[in-house]
Amino acid sequence: MNAHPGDLLSGMLDGELTPGEVAGVRAHLEACPDCQRELDRISETRTLVRDLPAVDPPFGFYERMVRPRYRWARAGVAALAGAAAVSVGVMAFAAPREPHVTPHVAQLVDAHTASASTSGDPISEMTPAAAPVSFKR
Repeated sequence: MNAHPGDLLSGMLDGELTPGEVAGVRAHLEACPDCQRELDRISETRTLVRDLPAVDPPFGFYERMVRPRYRWARAGVAALAGAAAVSVGVMAFAAPREPHVTPHVAQLVDAHTASASTSGDPISEMTPAAAPVSFKR
């Protein structure tokens, strides 16, 4: 390992490195006194932080975190959800529906297609009804 290990030092202390990575970091530490000092400082700092006494939160801390900050926000969200439900209902009933035509248009197209084929070939029978077009010069 030619470069300084940097974050690998903390990873080594946490046991997150593979055995090959640990061997590479240890080999670098033997040759680099600056990185060895950095590892010692990281280790001391972790020990000092872990030795700090536990602190109890002030009374009502958790309740204040869970309680909504503004009561009107809850009512606003409920009103918004209700309005969305009503608008979906209105759109469902107000949506335009396809009018019923007798006889059905698709049946007329099929009947016209079958009778419009003059040559009897399958390609012209697949063509839907269309207006004849001619190009004159």
